Amino acid sequence: MKKFLYIAMSVIVLSMTMASCEDWMDINTSPDNPVTVSYDVVLPSLLYFATQQVFDHAEYHMYLTQCVTTTGRSPKEGYSYRAGWGGFPDMNRHPHWRRHYYEIGVNCQYMIDDAVKRGARNYALIAHTLQLHSLMITTDEFGDMPVSEAYKSNTPGYDSQAQIYDSLDTYFRQVINMYNDPAWYACPTNAVVTEKTDRLYQGNMDNYRSLTYALYARYWLRRIPNWDLQCCDSVIKYVDLAMGAGWKEPRYKFDGGTGEKTSMWGPYHATQATMNLGWPQGRENGLGGAVPTEFLGSILGFFPGACSLKKTTGVSSTFAIDPRAERMMQPRAGYDSDPVMLRSLKANIGSDVAFNKNYKAEHFPDLFCNTSDSTKAPKRAYRANPYTRDDGYVCMITEEELLFAKAEALYWKGQKQEAYNTMMQAVQISMDRYSSEMTYSEMPAKNADVWKEIFNRVRLSYTDFDIAMLMQQKFVALYLQPEQWTDMRRYNYSSSKNGIQYDNTYVYDVKYVPKKRLEDVDKDPEKALKGFFSLDYALERPYNIYQPHFWIEGKDYITGAEFPLTANAWINRLQPDPETEDKYNRDVLEALGAYKNVDYLRRRMIWQEDRGTGAITNKGVGDWNQF
Repeated sequence: MKKFLYIAMSVIVLSMTMASCEDWMDINTSPDNPVTVSYDVVLPSLLYFATQQVFDHAEYHMYLTQCVTTTGRSPKEGYSYRAGWGGFPDMNRHPHWRRHYYEIGVNCQYMIDDAVKRGARNYALIAHTLQLHSLMITTDEFGDMPVSEAYKSNTPGYDSQAQIYDSLDTYFRQVINMYNDPAWYACPTNAVVTEKTDRLYQGNMDNYRSLTYALYARYWLRRIPNWDLQCCDSVIKYVDLAMGAGWKEPRYKFDGGTGEKTSMWGPYHATQATMNLGWPQGRENGLGGAVPTEFLGSILGFFPGACSLKKTTGVSSTFAIDPRAERMMQPRAGYDSDPVMLRSLKANIGSDVAFNKNYKAEHFPDLFCNTSDSTKAPKRAYRANPYTRDDGYVCMITEEELLFAKAEALYWKGQKQEAYNTMMQAVQISMDRYSSEMTYSEMPAKNADVWKEIFNRVRLSYTDFDIAMLMQQKFVALYLQPEQWTDMRRYNYSSSKNGIQYDNTYVYDVKYVPKKRLEDVDKDPEKALKGFFSLDYALERPYNIYQPHFWIEGKDYITGAEFPLTANAWINRLQPDPETEDKYNRDVLEALGAYKNVDYLRRRMIWQEDRGTGAITNKGVGDWNQF
């Protein structure tokens, strides 16, 4: 990793080690480049970088989890993650790497040192929390990476992900102790933090402490379900602490306009990257050319044609079983005279193949969901998606995510009733976020039992509740959030396509077979739900995978199974950033097995490996350790 001087903020490269908080605050000063920027000047840009980092990860993960795709079927393009899984080693750069090392890492280190030196320990605590977030989200993307030797040479050694996770645990505990120590939390020399300086929490240390608890809960969740089910209590403990009196969702709100004033997910950045304070290597959000996948559409229950639930159930939903669907994205008129509906595609299959028509992105739902012109079909004013607006917000960790983490921990503790109730609470918050008209607690009296049975496939009784229902509901709730791909990898893409089961369940098989058609209940043809349908979809790999990935076709040389059906046919990580690591650290990459090696992408994270918890009840075919 090449040494780098971040000119824009006059911040020098700093030393970062892993042993203790004091070590994390060490600084190597340069007599030729004295630092004069004050900690309070650093914080606004640091918070912006942290927000951009959340977007960077979520924008990749939207495609890697098959939440969205494009209408084309090219196996390779400039941004390989948008085109199946093609050509990753040929990409010039991953923004996540630079964001952590050159924008967040160095600036956190400077801010900690300068704030402690000047007695502003509250600023140092904020920087520690942002540092923890950045380090964990980055190692969860790349696995092994430089930490203990970062910034010390052009060719730093890599710490294993296991080493990083051990150090993260120590670091979290130390920072939490500091938040609970009056000498830090209420230091008399702590500086005033204004709204102009801190757009996240305006310096409220109770909020930042709760955010640190929330991130620690996410840390413990990584150990579920493969690594250690004994940590379920830790997940629950830190979710409860996070959502205590100091909890406030960490939303970075944008004013709207142009440049850095607009949300990364807004229409302004549909075709251009966020300006990034002088760094041009960001990513445009691409939502203008993206369409929902069949996987997402199955979970949301897209109807195959124009129909309505309103007359039968009293719920104003015309396009999908889940009323969030038409608030997450806006249905719009299709090809020629096709009806308005929510269309979807299998990942990277191409609209010409799926529909035998050259559908363009504008013949699919509008993922910005911000049209307010009531003269266009469908005749409704939406603007219901809080993320996909220029004046929207980016959230570092949502309330739903925390509740789903708690529900998952309760599930693996065997407390399914409590897990079910917590999941329902999380889904309701997700409904509220999208201003959905439907609530679980206010089911329409008419046909309530039938409606509750079909709605999001949530059964009347928690005894039918399983891990698939929980994780699929979390998948929807984390739309445009970076945790989606981590969840899917924690469950090793479990589906009937690779044979991996958890608790005897295919986690990403979407099934719904209604016991009764609503028109059979109503006995009224006028209120019939036309085109009501059964769902049976299993997560599968994207189509048209880049041919040089020799594992696209053929047979597993150990088991003889077709590659697309094996447990090892899935991408689990990104390779270290080619822009710096291929150029300056090739020997280290070759020793790691990461240099231009597509097999490295399949190497599991430490929290994907089966550690004998018993959660995995079927591992599919293939030798998990061959990579």
